[in-house]
Amino acid sequence: MKARIADHTDPKTLNRWEEWCRNNPSAHFFQSPRFARLLNGSGVYDSGLLVAETGDGVWQGVLFYILFHEYGRTFRRLTSRAVIYGGPVFSPALSTEERQATAGALLPLLNNNLKKRCLYIQFRNFSDSSELETVFKSHGYKFSDRLNLLKSITDPEKAFAGLSPSRRRQVRQSRDNGLIVREAQTMEEVDAFYALLKALYRDKVRKPLPTLELFSHFFLQGTDFAQQSPGKILVAEYQGRVVGGMLAPFTPEGRIFEWYVCGLDKEYARQGVYPSVALTWAAMEAGHAAGCHTFDFLGMGIPGKPYGVRDFKARFGGEWVNYGRRIRVNSPLLYNLAEIGYNVMRLVRRV
Repeated sequence: MKARIADHTDPKTLNRWEEWCRNNPSAHFFQSPRFARLLNGSGVYDSGLLVAETGDGVWQGVLFYILFHEYGRTFRRLTSRAVIYGGPVFSPALSTEERQATAGALLPLLNNNLKKRCLYIQFRNFSDSSELETVFKSHGYKFSDRLNLLKSITDPEKAFAGLSPSRRRQVRQSRDNGLIVREAQTMEEVDAFYALLKALYRDKVRKPLPTLELFSHFFLQGTDFAQQSPGKILVAEYQGRVVGGMLAPFTPEGRIFEWYVCGLDKEYARQGVYPSVALTWAAMEAGHAAGCHTFDFLGMGIPGKPYGVRDFKARFGGEWVNYGRRIRVNSPLLYNLAEIGYNVMRLVRRV
């Protein structure tokens, strides 16, 4: 077993990766060439693809990472991080021992490639990976708990019945009172959605948000019939105004993800209009229509720690899971300094 860095901008590599994913039910959007093409085209983030293969070149596992750099060049060293969404992904034919061996080949290459490029490396698990705990631990990774909510959408009627009574009422009221939820049709609508999202992240979430280019390229990919659609950008329109939106990538025959969502629910509640609620249900319907079986809320916080977003999402129903995260800190001193600085900036500058 050997691991290598593959050129994920090369069309031949992308086509081979596409074929590998097509025959692998565990592959998903964030570990697929559709995500790589999105990042390549938008030019927002650096990223990389690692492949583990046998001596005769048969792929056994892939690992696609993203490098995030916030706040410009001045603070790049203190804000850099690598994130792997749901990886690594293995060939479905592998045994437990073979998956462990594959991870054991990928992780040292990942660590060596990134140890001087970012403060830490984080895996955000999409499934139970406890069988790999010893392998990750031996390469410097620590596990931490993180909740998530997965909702079956194979039966829309049953999925709707699984919403809380208040959520069902809000979906119906929003529709009856004139809210329209549909796919974004123009770049101007994407811009309007992004402006709402940017205000939310500035005033409440206080975390970095990808630039508009990522959303724009996602939209353009969806209109390019030569490529497989990466998912949906939904907008909520009320009285001629965009009052909410959702960026929802999906994996056909897999999951649709609530990646970014916002809505002016408080502003329009008196009119019986709830954009965020209606958008979430509409994304579930869109996922079902695209052949997805699961709606993934992409994170519900730390167990036992208050989290308002969790309270909002929980009323849509679903299965609670705790697949957790794994993190490897490359520079403990700089990491601790960055944590202190970031918390100060959130308070003072409301980042």
